[in-house]
Amino acid sequence: MAYESRQDWIDAVRQAVDIVEVVGRHVPLKRKGRHWWGLCPFHAEKTPSFSVDSEQQLFYCFGCHQGGTVFTFLMNVEGREFRDVAAALAEEAGIPEPEDAQRPADPHQRLKAVLEWTQEYFREGFRRHEAPMMKYLGDRGVEPSQVERFMVGFAPDGWSGLKDLLARRGVSLDEMVEAGVVVRREQGGGYDRWRGRLMFPIWNGEGRVVAFGGRALKPDQEPKYLNSPETALFHKGQLLYASHLARPSWRKGSPVLIVEGYFDVVACHQSGLTQAVGQLGTALTDVHARYLARYTEEADLLLDQDAAGLEAMRRAFMTLAGQSFKVNVVTLPEGIKDPSELVQRKGSEALKRAVEQKMPYVEHAIQHASRLSGLMNPRGRAEAVDHLKPLIQAVKDPVERAGYVEMVARMLRIQPQILSQSFGGTQGVRHTIPKIRHNMEVTASVKRGLPPVEVRLLTALKNHPDQVERVKQALPEWAAETPVAVVLEAIVQGRTLSPGEWLHDADGPAVESLLAAMAQYQEPDGGNAAIDDLVWALGRESAQRRYDEIQELARQGAASRELIDEAMRLGARIGLYQHRREG
Repeated sequence: MAYESRQDWIDAVRQAVDIVEVVGRHVPLKRKGRHWWGLCPFHAEKTPSFSVDSEQQLFYCFGCHQGGTVFTFLMNVEGREFRDVAAALAEEAGIPEPEDAQRPADPHQRLKAVLEWTQEYFREGFRRHEAPMMKYLGDRGVEPSQVERFMVGFAPDGWSGLKDLLARRGVSLDEMVEAGVVVRREQGGGYDRWRGRLMFPIWNGEGRVVAFGGRALKPDQEPKYLNSPETALFHKGQLLYASHLARPSWRKGSPVLIVEGYFDVVACHQSGLTQAVGQLGTALTDVHARYLARYTEEADLLLDQDAAGLEAMRRAFMTLAGQSFKVNVVTLPEGIKDPSELVQRKGSEALKRAVEQKMPYVEHAIQHASRLSGLMNPRGRAEAVDHLKPLIQAVKDPVERAGYVEMVARMLRIQPQILSQSFGGTQGVRHTIPKIRHNMEVTASVKRGLPPVEVRLLTALKNHPDQVERVKQALPEWAAETPVAVVLEAIVQGRTLSPGEWLHDADGPAVESLLAAMAQYQEPDGGNAAIDDLVWALGRESAQRRYDEIQELARQGAASRELIDEAMRLGARIGLYQHRREG
């Protein structure tokens, strides 16, 4: 059959595939009425809120509000790209992919090919030197199953083996350098970046190889670890090693376990701790924390126990606490420096016991401070308070925070009230921001049975497209967000967004989640007055959220004068919203 466009082919694939059958491979489903129901695979829950609509060929979770088509589901649950999912489903349905259909351009297609060929080269190098490589890994306690799971390779000695292979495949020197696998010589030409090293592929969140890490095999080989440089596909401040392998465990409720090196991650996974990921030679960033917050609310830190490791844990705690994580510390037995060494010397059960005996990070920091000398003199006490204060202030739960204050007070043998005053005295302008009374009635998204306010508003605008411009003027920031802007444009143009139309774009899954939510809910047509109420509710939600963020910064003593002024303006705006509601 001939297809006029790639979108026609995508539509044909979607219609040919039974979404209930595909989702059922991953989620046990039971039919109730028109829909099929199960436990959501994207967040932990005990009561099924995940539904599959066989008529509309959509899924939607009424708990976490993720939704979309069969394409979106497989992209999220398996961590694959849209083009791979579509091709696999087409093959399963017996629908050939049209050669003349318009395929969305991939600006990094060539770069991805170079990385795939490089990975093949390293894997072949490992096979040719399998005996010494397996002995080395076996001596480090790595089982053969993990060698395959982590696709470990080997970069043979020699300066141009990889470069010559890529050249035979038509890859230019500029492309090799762009991929980070070849280093350019100042006098011209280039040479292989890795030689005589054990090679670990580094994947992105979808499981695609984007970089490599090479581990030295000889004592005099420097540096011990040599990673790819930053490229168009590899940004170490945005990726965590083996996140695509750990993600299924997070979705089942396991906290993320953050370790340092490649071997540490392998040791954890080999021990059944498949929630482990590794930092790629950089401190934990806000991007890392926001990514992890999509899947879990708790993090266990298992970093080196030396001074550098303790400081790295402190920075990681502050970053994670900023995203409201519950953060714990895992300590290893005396004389053991990392998880890999513990498994090598004492086995996997010893590592699992260590993780089970984790403790809250702040409690660990207080215990560590209690062992410092000089705590019994006034200056030493003040220094200890200054060290612990930002950690305790970063704890969001007031009851937990108060408990830590009492622990420090007992440690320093001072009254908790005095310590609380010390903490409050550094919070700057905290008391200059008035408390705003929350009216939960106006935050429609917290009402059980109702979708988020933005979904209700978009559904209402679908019935009144002439009101879109007015709403965009009232909520310019919200309307400018890419997923919302795409839906609003479709509403104005009077067209229906076809499933899969945006999935090759980074914002595609978010667009489809909005569309799936809108398909599950029909806003009663209350006309312009109802739209005004929803605009008001969404505006208040946004203002309150920003206000709370600034208030939290002020509580930590980190709010500038400009932020305080913004909070006062927001407070006045929230007051107007409240007055309108009560009026």
